[in-house]
Amino acid sequence: MPSPLTRRDLIERAARLGAAAGAGALLGAPAAIAQTKPATAPPPASTPPMLKAVSLIGDVDLYGDAHGLRPYLLDGPRPTDAISLWIFWPQLQPTPPEPFTLAGAFRQLSDPAGPAAFPLSVLEEQIARANADGRRVVITVFQSFPEWSHPSTGPFDWTREPGNGGRPYPGQGRRGLGARVHDDPGEDGPWAWFVAWCCARWADTGGEPTPGAGLPGVAVGNPRGAHVDWLAPMNEPNLTWWPQRSEGYPDGTIVSFVAQLMRTAATVAARYRNGTALPQGPALLLPNLADVVDEEDDPERGTPWRTFTTGLLEQLSGWQPETPVGWALHNYTDVKYGPQRDGPGAGRWRTEETIELLRAGGWPDPAVWLTEGGYQFGVRRVDDGRFHVAPRKTADPAAADVFAEQVALLRANWDAMAALPVRMWTQYKVNDADEWFQSSLRGPARQQADGSWRLHDPPYPAYALWPRLGA
Repeated sequence: MPSPLTRRDLIERAARLGAAAGAGALLGAPAAIAQTKPATAPPPASTPPMLKAVSLIGDVDLYGDAHGLRPYLLDGPRPTDAISLWIFWPQLQPTPPEPFTLAGAFRQLSDPAGPAAFPLSVLEEQIARANADGRRVVITVFQSFPEWSHPSTGPFDWTREPGNGGRPYPGQGRRGLGARVHDDPGEDGPWAWFVAWCCARWADTGGEPTPGAGLPGVAVGNPRGAHVDWLAPMNEPNLTWWPQRSEGYPDGTIVSFVAQLMRTAATVAARYRNGTALPQGPALLLPNLADVVDEEDDPERGTPWRTFTTGLLEQLSGWQPETPVGWALHNYTDVKYGPQRDGPGAGRWRTEETIELLRAGGWPDPAVWLTEGGYQFGVRRVDDGRFHVAPRKTADPAAADVFAEQVALLRANWDAMAALPVRMWTQYKVNDADEWFQSSLRGPARQQADGSWRLHDPPYPAYALWPRLGA
């Protein structure tokens, strides 16, 4: 849910598979990779415990020993189980591949001298470290798209960026230009190629490094042998993507477009699952809806989460994904404001109602993965030009301040979600940067003139809560 300006930098790593069938064979989905693991297998006899995850983004929140972040997440009565990291499609592929094919896209993205090389090196160092620590890993694709991926819009007039006071394009609202969705939802289009590359690049090769998926003779893997458990190839399509309504969508709404993308992603990802054997591509977490848009909001803000969920389930009725797909949702509103007070979901958490909608809609696994959330602070920009948390801007007027309220509400939501079929609960960020969207555990870090970071001291009370939460 944060601004596109707040999520930057990450990524690299590669592996060596003795039985790799070559780039051409990979891109054509060889038999060894085309085997799939059904997502509709009978559920386990007992519900697995809810995974505890942290979403990390930006230079101050790299998964490593700098700033004490890694030991903090591994310590305490209940260490963090999973790390969620981010990638930016326009950063990795700023120009269209040549040739404009799946094979061309793979070679371009894995080019050790290409634009993706440095961000991949930063990201894959973190993934490898998390693998070594026994942490599970999610990769989320940020809500931005290369300008070349939507030729129907043509080259942007960047003076129309709303953040700079420009006049937005029809259907853009206050969203950034970069959130204009791509044009092609099909299985042989640029977005599908990117999803396929992610699945191949971060497939589990047993730690064996390769030069990089799509390079000569290489089917899957990366130079560090790093792997991820889940890929979330879309983020908050009901809030951040534009346009929300278009004649180019099957039914005129972005819901139908997202339904197409979910089917495409599952088909593509299934090629890299390889049954239960290695190499093993990641499972999917979709559609990663924002819970902050309600029916009473201005339609320009986005599509309400309930409307989007019911519409999407109708579009996907009867669908049996070819690969494991977890239903993903964000829970900022649930955390800060608790169960709904009125409307059709009165008395229930939004996550709880989503689970009921999944059951009613026949979703194969009616459980929810909370892939991003936390307590969003109210902030204001003050005379020093920086964003500062407003201590008294609480959800409950009786709360002492936002810091005490953050602790109480994080604990309350965790406890409630742990009693439901919720597979993962994710806190967004340990350290905030100087930005309008803040929800971290520790507080905002300040970047110094020499480029170093000064962490918030003393930390917020929630910083001490996190290692104990769920113990």
